[in-house]
Amino acid sequence: MQNQSVGRPEKIITVTDEITAFAADLRRLRASAGGLTYRQLAQRTHYSHTTLTDATAGRQLPSLPVLLAFVEACGGDCLAWQRRWETLRGNEPARPTVLPAWPEQPAADGAEPESAGCGVDAATLTARKVSQSDRQLLLGQIELRHSPSRHAVWGRFEGYGTLEHLARTQSVEIQVEIIRYSDAARVTARDPFCFDYHWCNMLILDKSPVRAEAMIFVDDRLIGQGATPAWPN
Repeated sequence: MQNQSVGRPEKIITVTDEITAFAADLRRLRASAGGLTYRQLAQRTHYSHTTLTDATAGRQLPSLPVLLAFVEACGGDCLAWQRRWETLRGNEPARPTVLPAWPEQPAADGAEPESAGCGVDAATLTARKVSQSDRQLLLGQIELRHSPSRHAVWGRFEGYGTLEHLARTQSVEIQVEIIRYSDAARVTARDPFCFDYHWCNMLILDKSPVRAEAMIFVDDRLIGQGATPAWPN
C-alpha cells in the first residue's frame, strides 16, 4: 500500500471570542466529515486551498459563499450555519479599509482586478486542475474569477506542493490568460512562480462566453497547461 502524503499540521486555534469559536467549530465539522484535507475540500468547493484554510483560521468570518460551500462539502446544515454567520456578522466590529497595493483604476479591459475594486465580491465561477503533460502529476489549478459588481472576469492560478518542489531547484514561470469569445480579446500575464496566487488583468463581460487558461514553464519548456470550462456554457 502506498503512503498518502500528509499536509503541514494545522495551527492550533485558541478560542477567545465568537469568531475563533466559529472557526473551531468549522474545523470540527471538517473532522466529522472524515477529516477531509483542504485539497479535497478545494476539489469539492472550487475554492482554493488558501481560501479554505483562511476560513478556519479564526482571524475573521469567511464570506458567506465560502462558508456555505465549505459546510455543504462537509455534509453540514447550511441553513443553521448561515443563520449563525448572519448573527455574528451583525455583531462583528467594523474592520479598517485595506487599500489596494496599486492605484485605483476604472473597471475596464486590462485593468488590475484589485485596483478596479473587484475584491469586494470576487468569486470563483469554474476551475480545473492542471497536470504535467507527460505524466500524472498535478501542478495546480486554474480558476475563472468573477466580480458581479464590476462585470469583470480574470484568470487566477494556484500552484500545488509538487510545483513548489520543482521551483526550488528549477526556473518555473506561470502564464495566466483570460479570453473573451465575442472578439477574441485576450489578456496575458507571465511571471516567475512566486509560491502564491498568479493572476492576469481582467476583461469586461459581455454576453459571450469566457475562459481562463494557465501554462506552466520549467526552464522555458512548457510542461503543463489547462483551461477552465467556458462560462456561461
